[in-house]
Amino acid sequence: MDYEMEYKKRNVWTIKDIKTFIIAILKYAKNFEHIGEALPHKTSKEIVFFYHTFKKLINLKHEIK
Repeated sequence: MDYEMEYKKRNVWTIKDIKTFIIAILKYAKNFEHIGEALPHKTSKEIVFFYHTFKKLINLKHEIK
C-alpha cells in the first residue's frame, strides 16, 4: 500500500475520535501519553497536531483549567 495514502486514511478524525479526544483531554489535561491510550490508532504526533490545531476552536485551554 502507498504510504502517503495510508497516512491520509489514518489521519482522518471521525466524530467518535473527536469525542474520545475531548473526553480524554478533559480527564488527563495535556498528558498526551494517556490520551494516546484512548486513541491507539492515532500517533502521538497526530494527537498533538490535532490539539494545537483545534484548541482555540473548541476552547480547550479554558476547559482544561
